[in-house]
Amino acid sequence: MKMIIAYVNPEKLWELKRRLFEIRAPGLSVDNFMGIGKPLAKHREMMEKYGAIPKFFPKTRVEVVAPDSQVEEIVNAILDVCKTGHPGDGKIFILPVEDAIRIRTGEKGEEAL
Repeated sequence: MKMIIAYVNPEKLWELKRRLFEIRAPGLSVDNFMGIGKPLAKHREMMEKYGAIPKFFPKTRVEVVAPDSQVEEIVNAILDVCKTGHPGDGKIFILPVEDAIRIRTGEKGEEAL
């Protein structure tokens, strides 16, 4: 199993949710936050020269824990929906998941998803 964490633009959330349910992703968690990506290093020069502090941008974190067999399809769905080719499209991280347990039933592993 893997955990897919995608940082995406909030305006893409509803279309992404629809696409993930269409491909039968096991479920998802969503959180809204503010962040600064890679350009932060470029802003350092401006900060030193002008005292300007870079602004945060609104982002949405989408997390999906999925069987290994679904990871590529889920990642491709995120890319299809969220990629505009402009800075700030976001990032996707894929991490191993050792186990999962459904609290209500005690099911473990992929059955818990």
